[in-house]
Amino acid sequence: MEDNLEIDFGAFDHQALYFIAIAEGNKTYLSKDVDENNKDMLYKPFKDLSSRIARVFVEYNSAYKYPNTLASSIIDLSHLQYFFMHHLPRLSDFAKNKRPKDIEAFLEDLVFKTLL
Repeated sequence: MEDNLEIDFGAFDHQALYFIAIAEGNKTYLSKDVDENNKDMLYKPFKDLSSRIARVFVEYNSAYKYPNTLASSIIDLSHLQYFFMHHLPRLSDFAKNKRPKDIEAFLEDLVFKTLL
């Protein structure tokens, strides 16, 4: 969150919006309406972001067999670890210091070790 403070949301509480997005984000596709929502292209921005990340992984290691799975997993994992850091600390190694940069370092470590 510390990297997103420059975004202006007008009268809305930036931190509250961020926590809502993290806490509620998965609910958009973990629902009974997922197939219909997918047909309506509701998930296109998520898919586009995931595809873009997957292309970077392929550029880094063209032999890696699971770039799409890794990309979508990293996005989801980043949100989950941020949530766990604040609310379910025993599920995260980041609860003590509560620094998002530590999650970022973990994800970089995970990705680059996976892609070797």
